[in-house]
Amino acid sequence: MSKYALYKLKDMITNVEALAWSIGFIEFWVLMWLFVFSPSSPAQVGWGEAMIKGNIAMAYSFLGILSMSSAAIGLTAGVYRSSFARRFITRFGRLGPASLVAEDFIGSVVAVVFFAAVIFASVEVLSYMRWGVLVVPDSPVGVLADLVLAGIILYWLAYDVAMALIVARRVRGVSGGSMTTLIVGFIVYAQLWVSFGSIVYLIPLAPLPALLMYHSLSVYPPVGAYLKWLARVGTVKTINLRLAAASSIVWALVLAAIAVVLTRKGGAVSVEEIGM
Repeated sequence: MSKYALYKLKDMITNVEALAWSIGFIEFWVLMWLFVFSPSSPAQVGWGEAMIKGNIAMAYSFLGILSMSSAAIGLTAGVYRSSFARRFITRFGRLGPASLVAEDFIGSVVAVVFFAAVIFASVEVLSYMRWGVLVVPDSPVGVLADLVLAGIILYWLAYDVAMALIVARRVRGVSGGSMTTLIVGFIVYAQLWVSFGSIVYLIPLAPLPALLMYHSLSVYPPVGAYLKWLARVGTVKTINLRLAAASSIVWALVLAAIAVVLTRKGGAVSVEEIGM
């Protein structure tokens, strides 16, 4: 990891706005989830330890991804701002175009995974304070892989939005476009109440809460309506975990391929046009 990647990482995890949205804002919902929406005495409402652990795993899975989506807002604006300096860095510095993107990618993904890890830790600590229960993931490597995959998808999604605006010479839309990742994050969050059915495999990030739940508790989650599934109300269709993993990997590859195409097209846009 070069100095560029380290500076990128440092910039993201010390940015006050990023910290406010990805940690401060999400921590509010962590407190609401655990201390307002969840029962203080689970036994009185028929919750056993398995349901408490399911509730905890759902909290850090959905809120962790929402935190990453919030942090990724800054990635779109970051790609746009760096486009001014990219040509000078690659021409007069030691990094080539591909190396520069790779370093930016590494620093950004590490940063958004860090934000999710903070949310995971806070959910665990507050859950233990609330109920005296800890959820130790059955597959820590699987959980980490899921978070990294989510970070990769979010990075390339943010990158593609920024480059598409640059190529279209519509850079005034960067502020609005940067909200794309958060919108996707809230669509994923909506799965707590609604089920998208088989469409879930076609939505970026949507299958990842199921993978996180599986690697945490070795349970087979539903395709949606997670709260209904946790409360064991009615019948909810179980998600196909292999298809969920394949869908997430394909999304990462497709978004990366789009990034390559847009980067090549973006090379024809002058610095003056980028600054319009």
